[in-house]
Amino acid sequence: MDRRASSRHRAESIRVTLKLFGGLRRLRGSSFEERSVAADSTVEDLWAGLEREAPELVKRLRDGVARGYLHVLLNGRNVVFLDGPETRLRDGDTVAVLPPIGGG
Repeated sequence: MDRRASSRHRAESIRVTLKLFGGLRRLRGSSFEERSVAADSTVEDLWAGLEREAPELVKRLRDGVARGYLHVLLNGRNVVFLDGPETRLRDGDTVAVLPPIGGG
């Protein structure tokens, strides 16, 4: 691959960091990982790409979000207040998935 083609390939994909908390990190074996996704990807696209490798994890992610048990944060902001699962990702973003924090 020549230098221009290599540069074009890099421009077509971005790197995001995925952070998992609680029981989700045990399903994946790690609390964070860097992932490469297409430049026009959304949070849902991130899940779809992860689903091939970890279908049980993604099933729990989607179920937990739908039931309001899990929160998805993009750079510290809950995606519920952005565009939900259709929130666009940018290079260098951090997507964190965590259960609600409670105490008493």
